[in-house]
Amino acid sequence: MIRHFRKISCVLLLTTQMGNAAAQKEIASLPAANDSSYGYTAANPVKLKKGNVEKSILHTMDYLAGLVTADNQALVLIKRSSVPAPGRSATALSERFGVAKPGILDKYVFVTATSKDTITLFVDIYNKSKTMIPAGLKYVQP
Repeated sequence: MIRHFRKISCVLLLTTQMGNAAAQKEIASLPAANDSSYGYTAANPVKLKKGNVEKSILHTMDYLAGLVTADNQALVLIKRSSVPAPGRSATALSERFGVAKPGILDKYVFVTATSKDTITLFVDIYNKSKTMIPAGLKYVQP
């Protein structure tokens, strides 16, 4: 039984790693946004819906993991929170862990590795749109 579990675990791990490599390659080819508010405001979040909620979360992690500043400073995550999207009430926050509903954004606060500047990004995993890289950032495959 344990041997069978290990085989399944290895296959799942390999499949996940291959999926991540494909996702990272896809993300690396995204264009840079011309709009300076893209990703930096709740009114203009990065929309990263990719199938169901679990897939969207994994896609978001792949997306965020490769972001660096234009001068190649790594982004170090210091805080993640959920916030209501503009036009939604504060009760949207409690819906996050119940039934997934549009109107909740993920707010990621990063600090740059060298200059220690703070960068805040807003991500929407419930809606699709053309995905780009926020102005001033670029994607480097991890």
